[in-house]
Amino acid sequence: MSSSSTTVVPAEVIDLIVDEISQIRDERTRNKALASVALVSWYCRHRAHARLFSNLYITETQRASGTLRIRSLLQLIEADKESEISGVASYIRSFSVHLVGPTSRIRASLDNGTLASILRRIFKTKDVGPRSLSLSFLPRGNLRNVFDWTTLNADFLSAFHDLCYNPSLTTLHLAHFVNLPRTLLHHSFIKNVRFSKVQLANTDDEDEIPEEARGESILDDPDISALEEGQAVPLESIDTDHSLPLLFLIDMTPQQILHPKLAFSQLRCLTAHINSIEDFHKTRWILINAASTLKKLDIILFTNDEMPETHWRVAFSQLAELKTISVMQNSTSYKHPGRTSIPQICSFMEHFTLHPNLEEVKISMFLYSHRDLTARTPEEIFDGHDLSPLDQLFSHARFYTLKRLSVEFKFNLYLPRGNWDIQAFRAASREHVGRSFALTSATHAALAINFKFDIHAIRYDHEQTNSFSSPLLNTTPV
Repeated sequence: MSSSSTTVVPAEVIDLIVDEISQIRDERTRNKALASVALVSWYCRHRAHARLFSNLYITETQRASGTLRIRSLLQLIEADKESEISGVASYIRSFSVHLVGPTSRIRASLDNGTLASILRRIFKTKDVGPRSLSLSFLPRGNLRNVFDWTTLNADFLSAFHDLCYNPSLTTLHLAHFVNLPRTLLHHSFIKNVRFSKVQLANTDDEDEIPEEARGESILDDPDISALEEGQAVPLESIDTDHSLPLLFLIDMTPQQILHPKLAFSQLRCLTAHINSIEDFHKTRWILINAASTLKKLDIILFTNDEMPETHWRVAFSQLAELKTISVMQNSTSYKHPGRTSIPQICSFMEHFTLHPNLEEVKISMFLYSHRDLTARTPEEIFDGHDLSPLDQLFSHARFYTLKRLSVEFKFNLYLPRGNWDIQAFRAASREHVGRSFALTSATHAALAINFKFDIHAIRYDHEQTNSFSSPLLNTTPV
């Protein structure tokens, strides 16, 4: 008589396997592995799908259009009657849709109710953390490459607003929309927003910044405790390119007369994308009005324009609660003295007075690297980029309370196909760059300085040394 036995794999072991697979960097390889694990058993499917569908990003690919991928997702959800409770829909924590193409193709997923149906089925469970939604519709064929919010059908708008009233949804990102209503966030549970290339309806001739706020004077200071419930959208984090007048969106009073210091009284984190002098003014205005609560400030620079110095010093002097600041210069920094971005970064940071709570500073810049096949050593990459102004800056007494300093360098590295010891290159780069911060290290012995290198390797064949892959299309982070 024969007997059969079944080996039961402990749940902890399955969790470890799924966790290990989830660390695979290549997305296609990772997803294929998770899909295979999901076929083993019910518990394996549950654990694998929780990772596979946790953060969904739907966009156009060479294999399938965004419209087709949205339809496929809805079919997966509808195939499981318990999807909203214990299936695919219940696993979604972050849902991002980025549609690009002719307006008619984008509208296909909107007019047939597919996307609206998905919005009505996600974020139903309340057991695991906050949720986020990101929508970006980029139509090709019109001059502005923006999508008119008022042309969205009633079914989609109803599903969107119902989702915004869901307590689980706390983060919203919208990009490439015009004619957004001022009441977009009213009575929602949204606390974190990111707006890129968006515009409110009927705000062309209105300016949210009073003229007197553009100078050195500070407007009257109201009692923040006077803020009543229902007067403002209580945003805690804002990421903005200043294309949208934020106060008009936050102020919920009927006549929109709320003082800006009350409107921004809950703000903890601000990310400001700066493309012009006007953006400097708008960022400063937010800093003044959120000064009593702001703890984290991220500045992303797309311009080499100098800042209005006195005005910025007034703004920074108010930020008593600030703990972390990061400055990222997205303009290319060249070795030529007149074309380097380092002085602008230093000028920005020099506006800080002594901040007792400031703990961390992050600096990031993109270095120009020549297509010279011999330039593959740290000396060849960094020599000529004068880092001494940064060393002098952070050795100053105003940064005595600083605990952590991170300096990140982004650049292209042209490599022959084959093996390359990138870890050795990183180690040699840290040692080389570290010598440029000798004064800071000596002055602040307790300061932890971390040098990071965001490297994009551009591969070439030995036989075709004059033929390169496009750095925009075929770059591989290493």
